[in-house]
Amino acid sequence: MIVTGASSLVGDFLIPRLLGAGFLVHALSRRPAPAPPLGPGPTWLRADIAEPLEAARLPEAGDLFHLAPLWLLPPLVPRLGERGLKRLVAFGSTSRFTKDASSDPEERALARRLAEAEASLVAACEKSAIAWTLFRPTLIYDGRRDQNVSAIARFVRRFGFLPVAGAARGLRQPVHAEDLALACLAALDAPSTRGRAYDLVGGSTLSFAAMAETIFRALGREPRLVHVPLPLLRRLLKAASLLPGLHHLRAEMADRMDRDLCFDSSSARRDFGFSPRPFSLPPAR
Repeated sequence: MIVTGASSLVGDFLIPRLLGAGFLVHALSRRPAPAPPLGPGPTWLRADIAEPLEAARLPEAGDLFHLAPLWLLPPLVPRLGERGLKRLVAFGSTSRFTKDASSDPEERALARRLAEAEASLVAACEKSAIAWTLFRPTLIYDGRRDQNVSAIARFVRRFGFLPVAGAARGLRQPVHAEDLALACLAALDAPSTRGRAYDLVGGSTLSFAAMAETIFRALGREPRLVHVPLPLLRRLLKAASLLPGLHHLRAEMADRMDRDLCFDSSSARRDFGFSPRPFSLPPAR
């Protein structure tokens, strides 16, 4: 079993479950191995699969979970097929759809890159006779180090308020990284998932404002949303993106606060029993 992007949010939850199920896991990441777990751990390979020489070090395995950027996978498929790969589950993103008409050229480029990677992956897998499943999650969180929910929580802890554009009524479906890890295991041996793509959403559909209020309460604070005119919030986000650690911010995030970003996971529930938790965070200690 190979897991690429092993140090990702989903990898944190997936690898312990694979080990617990008795799999021999080869974990690939650009980051060094974390502290050794109690008991048997994965075989950790520090490698950047975007580099051809390092990609050549991929081990032999029959199954692959690809948690790294999707566009890195299609070039690897022929080599993996030659080394015995028969089954893979890969992650894309619903950003393929939500950012395809963004006013930000980098976001539009990301959406195109995801769409092209999906098409290339399907073609490569069919040529190599590898059974594939593609997951497109919505807003992923783990309550610790994600750049979505946890980023909002860090801002709230520091400043005690959160600026939002307009009424921030746009609907969201945050999905916990652990539920995505469980989806990987459920889909792996489900025949109906082969050759299928699934949009994976969380168990709650709530407005951006309601999501933010839930975060406040989990931190033990009364919600304090400051409604800011859209043009001003766009300028603030653009300025903040220049600061260290905040380069992921985009002015277009303000545009989407009043826009619904909703998808349907009914086919995932039907085919492999996907049952994500409602949105919640553990209370602050």
